[in-house]
Amino acid sequence: ETKPGTFFGKLNWRIEEPDGEFFTRDALQQFVQDPQNPAHLVNHDNEYLHYEDDWYIIDYEYDDNKDGVPPFAFVYYRGNNDAWEGY
Repeated sequence: ETKPGTFFGKLNWRIEEPDGEFFTRDALQQFVQDPQNPAHLVNHDNEYLHYEDDWYIIDYEYDDNKDGVPPFAFVYYRGNNDAWEGY
């Protein structure tokens, strides 16, 4: 359920394999805004490999802003799971 401070993101990524083919994945994740740091988006408490995703919004600009800057989001990402810390 979407509510203030919570949102869903459909994530898509692909990794090039040694033979030049691409391994493509996607996921739908729910994020909660950290009340102490609104720029920190949290996705924790997951069963699969107990993964945790932390996204930090460093900077952003809306579409059609007064300065005419193209819309963007600059995000620092850090993830952990049972097998790998800090990916």
